Amino acid sequence: MDNELLIFILGQTFGIFALICTVVSMQLKKKRHLMILQTASEAFIVAQYFVKGAITGSLLSIVSFVRDAILTKYEKRRAPLWFLIVLYIIMTVLTIVSWAGPLSALPYVGSLIYAWSLWYGKTKWIRLGNAVGNTPYLFYTILTGNYALFIMTLLEVISSIVGFFRLEMAKKKKRSSTVTKETRRR
Repeated sequence: MDNELLIFILGQTFGIFALICTVVSMQLKKKRHLMILQTASEAFIVAQYFVKGAITGSLLSIVSFVRDAILTKYEKRRAPLWFLIVLYIIMTVLTIVSWAGPLSALPYVGSLIYAWSLWYGKTKWIRLGNAVGNTPYLFYTILTGNYALFIMTLLEVISSIVGFFRLEMAKKKKRSSTVTKETRRR
């Protein structure tokens, strides 16, 4: 088997594992469970970008892996603001160091958006931040030849939107039925 084919197969395999972790994570109710699967997904994404030679994506995904692992500890409260600032500084430095032209801006912008939503900590904002922050990654994955990651990212965006409406609207419906019951009691 030639080297190019091996790299392609290995990269797409990592992408498929990342896809499974990511899509499932966006359908989970508990933040901790969501974050654990997001962390696992990031590990596979790092491997895929690295194998494909997408250095900026790989470096930012390493930061995302560490970020997700740390934020998993903040289940009930928000991480300190300094943590978000440090993340932004690290992501900016890594993007500058690995700059490969305008293409490098795509994972950078996506990572900034999603980092904020994870730092903010509410699952509603995590799902929305995931959908918005992954939009630049859709272009980056296609332009770097990471086709499995493109499919994963597209499904992740869709899963985030579905999870948002399925879980957040259920909360809203539950709240409105509670208010209706209280109104009837009066």
